[in-house]
Amino acid sequence: MKKVQKVLIYLVGICLSLILIYNIYNMINLKILKKDLTTINGYGILDVISGSMEPTIKVGDLIVINTKDKNINVGDVVTFYDVDMAFVTHRVVSINDDIMITKGDANDSLDDPIPLNNIVGKYVFKINGLGSFLTSLKNPLVSIIILIIGILICYLLSYQKEIMIDNDEEFIKYLEDKKQKEKKKKNKKKKGKKKKKGSPKKRKKR
Repeated sequence: MKKVQKVLIYLVGICLSLILIYNIYNMINLKILKKDLTTINGYGILDVISGSMEPTIKVGDLIVINTKDKNINVGDVVTFYDVDMAFVTHRVVSINDDIMITKGDANDSLDDPIPLNNIVGKYVFKINGLGSFLTSLKNPLVSIIILIIGILICYLLSYQKEIMIDNDEEFIKYLEDKKQKEKKKKNKKKKGKKKKKGSPKKRKKR
């Protein structure tokens, strides 16, 4: 039980640390450095808010893109800036010199021609449903609530652990007292036996 509690405390602590680090890193990149996308070693994450790529990519999914991969071919799924400078993730259907045509898997019509320079990154993989969670973390209030809940969980687990330790100490003390009492009883019995053996025998009168 103690090991389970330790593991839970570590896991909660790690999760809280990752959430806190992500929020700080994301805020620095977006607010201070004025970047459009936060990346780690060239990899960025985006939450999907449109169903244009269903069933391949669904609303609420989290996608990972590689911003360093410049090898773009027909059939690849890429994230790029559209004419309004918004992120769009669609499949490349044709490339002509420096211009590409894209299309959402769920769409009937093709997108407007886009320069290859507008590509932000190449789609790598997705995590189902995690995009919605990522979006919620961007809300400072939600982050604070998650942090408070996590701290309370760690405190409660630690508190239970202290109670268990106290109970264990009491139980150990009880066993020690019991052993001492049994030892005293045995010593008394031994002394009683020695006295009987050493006592003189009475002679019978004739």
